[in-house]
Amino acid sequence: MVHNWQRRFLRLYRLVLSDPLAIAQVWRNLGVSVGEGTSIYRNVQLGRGGADPIVIGKNCVLTGCTILGHDASTNRQLGLKSSLKQMVTIEDDCFIGHGAIILMGVRVGRGSIVGAGAVVTRDVPAGSVVAGNPAQVIMMVEDLVNKRRVLVEQSLKDIVGERE
Repeated sequence: MVHNWQRRFLRLYRLVLSDPLAIAQVWRNLGVSVGEGTSIYRNVQLGRGGADPIVIGKNCVLTGCTILGHDASTNRQLGLKSSLKQMVTIEDDCFIGHGAIILMGVRVGRGSIVGAGAVVTRDVPAGSVVAGNPAQVIMMVEDLVNKRRVLVEQSLKDIVGERE
């Protein structure tokens, strides 16, 4: 059990770390389930500092995103003093882009990519790329990899052409 002062220290400590694997360990220490090999950058916000029900799989990369396992938007109307909570699951091998927001109750399927700035309000199918607000599937990861492969090959040709 992490005491309040320890929790505050850990939240601040993650902001000075530069190694995303070490930052992932800080989130583990705060009570978030984070799989091995997952990189979490310092500008990521996970719920209320580790108090939300969030599970992150192995070998994921989280960059500047926000994941919320709670919702307080209707507390006043419902007469609630504490927020509703629902599990958020990021399965293995996912990439969550900068500025993306994942809302409570969402599952991001294995090997998916959530584009920068996406607002994810519903489950993401495994192996898909989602973008937009609200996030929608725009292609499969395999298709994106093939597009990037063409760009890499063209870049290499351009570099070789410059040297000749």
